[in-house]
Amino acid sequence: MKRNIIFTIIILLVTNLHLLADQRFQEANLFYQNGEYENAINTYENIINSGVESSEIYYNLGNSYYREGALPSAILNYERALLLAPQDNDVRYNLNLAYSQITDKIEPIDHFFISKWFASIRNVADSDTWALVSIVTFSLFLIGMLFFFFSQKTGLRKLTFFIALWALLSSIITFSYSHTQKQRLINREHAIVFSPSVTVKSAPQGGGTDLFVIHEGTKVKIMQTLNNWHEIMLQDGSVGWMPISSVEII
Repeated sequence: MKRNIIFTIIILLVTNLHLLADQRFQEANLFYQNGEYENAINTYENIINSGVESSEIYYNLGNSYYREGALPSAILNYERALLLAPQDNDVRYNLNLAYSQITDKIEPIDHFFISKWFASIRNVADSDTWALVSIVTFSLFLIGMLFFFFSQKTGLRKLTFFIALWALLSSIITFSYSHTQKQRLINREHAIVFSPSVTVKSAPQGGGTDLFVIHEGTKVKIMQTLNNWHEIMLQDGSVGWMPISSVEII
Protein backbone atom coordinates (compact mmCIF):
# COMPACT_ATOMS: atom_id res chain seq x y z
CA MET A 1 0.00 0.00 0.00
CA LYS A 2 2.78 2.39 0.97
CA ARG A 3 4.65 1.60 -2.27
CA ASN A 4 1.56 2.46 -4.31
CA ILE A 5 1.19 5.79 -2.50
CA ILE A 6 4.86 6.67 -3.03
CA PHE A 7 4.65 5.67 -6.70
CA THR A 8 1.52 7.84 -7.16
CA ILE A 9 3.23 10.81 -5.51
CA ILE A 10 6.26 10.42 -7.78
CA ILE A 11 4.02 10.28 -10.87
CA LEU A 12 2.17 13.41 -9.77
CA LEU A 13 5.42 15.28 -9.11
CA VAL A 14 6.87 14.34 -12.50
CA THR A 15 3.61 15.28 -14.26
CA ASN A 16 3.41 18.62 -12.47
CA LEU A 17 7.07 19.30 -13.27
CA HIS A 18 6.46 18.80 -16.99
CA LEU A 19 3.27 20.87 -16.90
CA LEU A 20 5.11 23.68 -15.14
CA ALA A 21 8.00 23.44 -17.62
CA ASP A 22 5.54 23.58 -20.51
CA GLN A 23 3.91 26.71 -19.07
CA ARG A 24 7.29 28.38 -18.62
CA PHE A 25 8.30 27.30 -22.14
CA GLN A 26 5.22 29.03 -23.57
CA GLU A 27 6.00 32.08 -21.45
CA ALA A 28 9.58 32.16 -22.73
CA ASN A 29 8.34 31.80 -26.32
CA LEU A 30 6.05 34.79 -25.78
CA PHE A 31 8.96 36.85 -24.46
CA TYR A 32 10.93 35.92 -27.58
CA GLN A 33 8.07 36.81 -29.94
CA ASN A 34 7.75 40.20 -28.24
CA GLY A 35 11.47 40.91 -28.61
CA GLU A 36 12.13 40.57 -24.85
CA TYR A 37 15.16 38.39 -25.43
CA GLU A 38 16.74 38.83 -22.01
CA ASN A 39 13.55 37.69 -20.29
CA ALA A 40 13.29 34.80 -22.74
CA ILE A 41 16.88 33.76 -21.96
CA ASN A 42 16.28 33.84 -18.21
CA THR A 43 13.11 31.76 -18.54
CA TYR A 44 14.65 29.15 -20.83
CA GLU A 45 17.69 28.89 -18.54
CA ASN A 46 15.42 28.42 -15.51
CA ILE A 47 13.65 25.54 -17.26
CA ILE A 48 16.97 23.84 -18.02
CA ASN A 49 18.25 24.43 -14.48
CA SER A 50 15.13 22.70 -13.13
CA GLY A 51 16.26 19.50 -14.86
CA VAL A 52 14.09 19.67 -17.98
CA GLU A 53 15.81 19.74 -21.36
CA SER A 54 14.86 19.28 -24.99
CA SER A 55 16.17 20.25 -28.39
CA GLU A 56 13.37 22.83 -28.69
CA ILE A 57 14.40 24.58 -25.47
CA TYR A 58 18.07 24.69 -26.43
CA TYR A 59 17.22 25.82 -29.96
CA ASN A 60 15.01 28.67 -28.78
CA LEU A 61 17.58 29.63 -26.16
CA GLY A 62 20.22 29.71 -28.88
CA ASN A 63 18.00 31.95 -30.99
CA SER A 64 17.52 34.30 -28.05
CA TYR A 65 21.25 34.57 -27.45
CA TYR A 66 21.81 35.08 -31.17
CA ARG A 67 19.37 38.00 -31.15
CA GLU A 68 21.30 39.48 -28.23
CA GLY A 69 24.55 39.16 -30.18
CA ALA A 70 26.02 36.58 -27.78
CA LEU A 71 27.48 34.23 -30.39
CA PRO A 72 29.34 31.82 -28.06
CA SER A 73 26.19 31.20 -26.00
CA ALA A 74 24.10 30.87 -29.15
CA ILE A 75 26.53 28.33 -30.63
CA LEU A 76 26.71 26.40 -27.34
CA ASN A 77 22.96 25.96 -27.19
CA TYR A 78 22.59 25.17 -30.91
CA GLU A 79 25.21 22.44 -30.43
CA ARG A 80 23.32 21.05 -27.43
CA ALA A 81 20.09 21.09 -29.43
CA LEU A 82 21.84 19.24 -32.26
CA LEU A 83 23.04 16.53 -29.87
CA LEU A 84 19.43 15.83 -28.93
CA ALA A 85 18.05 16.21 -32.46
CA PRO A 86 20.81 15.59 -35.04
CA GLN A 87 18.17 15.36 -37.77
CA ASP A 88 16.91 18.93 -37.22
CA ASN A 89 17.93 20.99 -40.27
CA ASP A 90 16.74 24.27 -38.71
CA VAL A 91 19.15 23.83 -35.82
CA ARG A 92 21.97 22.91 -38.19
CA TYR A 93 21.27 25.93 -40.43
CA ASN A 94 21.27 28.40 -37.54
CA LEU A 95 24.40 26.81 -36.09
CA ASN A 96 26.27 27.17 -39.38
CA LEU A 97 25.03 30.77 -39.64
CA ALA A 98 26.40 31.55 -36.18
CA TYR A 99 29.73 29.84 -36.96
CA SER A 100 30.07 31.95 -40.10
CA GLN A 101 30.20 35.08 -37.92
CA ILE A 102 32.97 34.13 -35.51
CA THR A 103 36.60 35.19 -35.90
CA ASP A 104 38.25 31.81 -36.45
CA LYS A 105 37.61 30.08 -39.78
CA ILE A 106 39.19 26.66 -39.26
CA GLU A 107 39.17 24.22 -42.14
CA PRO A 108 38.39 20.70 -40.87
CA ILE A 109 40.48 17.71 -41.85
CA ASP A 110 38.94 16.08 -44.89
CA HIS A 111 37.57 12.65 -43.98
CA PHE A 112 37.15 9.69 -46.30
CA PHE A 113 33.90 10.07 -48.25
CA ILE A 114 32.49 6.77 -46.94
CA SER A 115 32.93 7.99 -43.34
CA LYS A 116 31.11 11.23 -44.19
CA TRP A 117 28.37 9.27 -45.94
CA PHE A 118 27.79 7.02 -42.93
CA ALA A 119 27.83 10.05 -40.61
CA SER A 120 25.21 11.82 -42.74
CA ILE A 121 22.97 8.75 -42.56
CA ARG A 122 23.52 8.43 -38.79
CA ASN A 123 22.43 12.04 -38.29
CA VAL A 124 19.08 11.38 -39.96
CA ALA A 125 17.70 10.29 -36.56
CA ASP A 126 18.46 10.41 -32.85
CA SER A 127 19.59 7.59 -30.59
CA ASP A 128 16.10 6.47 -29.52
CA THR A 129 14.83 6.31 -33.09
CA TRP A 130 17.80 4.22 -34.24
CA ALA A 131 17.32 1.91 -31.24
CA LEU A 132 13.69 1.39 -32.23
CA VAL A 133 14.67 0.64 -35.84
CA SER A 134 17.27 -1.83 -34.58
CA ILE A 135 14.67 -3.66 -32.48
CA VAL A 136 12.20 -3.80 -35.38
CA THR A 137 14.77 -5.12 -37.87
CA PHE A 138 16.06 -7.69 -35.38
CA SER A 139 12.46 -8.87 -34.91
CA LEU A 140 12.21 -9.22 -38.70
CA PHE A 141 15.39 -11.28 -38.61
CA LEU A 142 13.87 -13.67 -36.05
CA ILE A 143 10.64 -13.96 -38.03
CA GLY A 144 12.59 -14.60 -41.23
CA MET A 145 14.62 -17.35 -39.57
CA LEU A 146 11.45 -19.01 -38.29
CA PHE A 147 10.07 -19.13 -41.84
CA PHE A 148 13.43 -20.37 -43.13
CA PHE A 149 13.62 -23.29 -40.70
CA PHE A 150 9.96 -24.33 -40.69
CA SER A 151 8.71 -23.55 -44.19
CA GLN A 152 8.37 -26.48 -46.61
CA LYS A 153 8.60 -24.31 -49.75
CA THR A 154 12.09 -23.91 -51.19
CA GLY A 155 11.33 -20.53 -52.79
CA LEU A 156 9.96 -19.11 -49.54
CA ARG A 157 12.93 -20.47 -47.61
CA LYS A 158 15.37 -18.69 -49.94
CA LEU A 159 13.41 -15.44 -49.81
CA THR A 160 13.10 -15.40 -46.02
CA PHE A 161 16.79 -16.29 -45.64
CA PHE A 162 17.86 -13.23 -47.62
CA ILE A 163 15.30 -11.04 -45.84
CA ALA A 164 16.58 -12.31 -42.48
CA LEU A 165 20.18 -11.64 -43.53
CA TRP A 166 19.30 -8.09 -44.63
CA ALA A 167 17.35 -7.51 -41.38
CA LEU A 168 20.26 -8.72 -39.24
CA LEU A 169 22.73 -6.47 -41.05
CA SER A 170 20.34 -3.52 -40.74
CA SER A 171 19.84 -4.23 -37.04
CA ILE A 172 23.59 -4.26 -36.40
CA ILE A 173 24.16 -1.02 -38.33
CA THR A 174 21.26 0.84 -36.72
CA PHE A 175 22.30 -0.39 -33.28
CA SER A 176 25.77 1.04 -33.89
CA TYR A 177 24.17 4.35 -34.94
CA SER A 178 22.09 4.38 -31.76
CA HIS A 179 25.13 3.58 -29.62
CA THR A 180 27.21 6.30 -31.26
CA GLN A 181 24.50 8.92 -30.79
CA LYS A 182 24.01 7.89 -27.16
CA GLN A 183 27.75 8.07 -26.46
CA ARG A 184 27.86 11.57 -27.89
CA LEU A 185 25.18 12.56 -25.38
CA ILE A 186 26.86 10.86 -22.43
CA ASN A 187 30.50 11.67 -23.14
CA ARG A 188 30.53 15.36 -23.91
CA GLU A 189 34.01 15.72 -25.41
CA HIS A 190 33.52 19.00 -27.27
CA ALA A 191 33.40 22.53 -25.93
CA ILE A 192 32.93 26.13 -27.07
CA VAL A 193 35.48 28.86 -26.34
CA PHE A 194 33.95 31.69 -24.31
CA SER A 195 36.98 33.88 -23.67
CA PRO A 196 37.38 36.69 -26.25
CA SER A 197 40.79 35.23 -27.13
CA VAL A 198 42.90 32.41 -25.74
CA THR A 199 46.57 31.62 -26.30
CA VAL A 200 46.92 27.86 -26.61
CA LYS A 201 50.07 26.54 -24.93
CA SER A 202 52.41 23.62 -25.58
CA ALA A 203 52.07 22.44 -21.97
CA PRO A 204 49.46 22.66 -19.18
CA GLN A 205 51.07 25.67 -17.55
CA GLY A 206 51.28 29.39 -18.08
CA GLY A 207 54.97 29.16 -18.90
CA GLY A 208 54.39 26.82 -21.85
CA THR A 209 55.30 27.89 -25.36
CA ASP A 210 52.62 29.88 -27.21
CA LEU A 211 51.30 27.78 -30.12
CA PHE A 212 48.35 29.68 -31.55
CA VAL A 213 45.47 31.94 -30.58
CA ILE A 214 41.78 31.07 -30.84
CA HIS A 215 38.75 33.24 -30.20
CA GLU A 216 35.29 33.02 -28.71
CA GLY A 217 32.79 30.78 -30.46
CA THR A 218 35.39 28.28 -31.70
CA LYS A 219 34.57 24.61 -31.18
CA VAL A 220 37.29 22.42 -29.69
CA LYS A 221 37.59 18.73 -28.85
CA ILE A 222 38.80 17.96 -25.34
CA MET A 223 41.46 15.26 -25.43
CA GLN A 224 42.32 15.16 -21.72
CA THR A 225 42.25 17.29 -18.58
CA LEU A 226 45.11 17.99 -16.19
CA ASN A 227 44.65 20.22 -13.16
CA ASN A 228 43.04 23.40 -14.50
CA TRP A 229 43.96 22.79 -18.14
CA HIS A 230 42.32 21.05 -21.09
CA GLU A 231 44.33 19.52 -23.90
CA ILE A 232 42.29 20.44 -26.96
CA MET A 233 42.24 19.64 -30.65
CA LEU A 234 40.90 21.90 -33.37
CA GLN A 235 39.10 20.65 -36.46
CA ASP A 236 42.28 21.10 -38.50
CA GLY A 237 44.20 18.78 -36.17
CA SER A 238 46.07 21.46 -34.18
CA VAL A 239 46.64 20.42 -30.55
CA GLY A 240 47.53 22.36 -27.42
CA TRP A 241 46.58 23.25 -23.85
CA MET A 242 44.21 25.95 -22.65
CA PRO A 243 42.65 26.90 -19.28
CA ILE A 244 39.45 25.09 -18.29
CA SER A 245 37.84 28.43 -17.48
CA SER A 246 38.05 29.49 -21.13
CA VAL A 247 35.49 26.99 -22.43
CA GLU A 248 32.01 25.62 -21.79
CA ILE A 249 31.34 21.91 -22.35
CA ILE A 250 28.65 21.22 -24.94
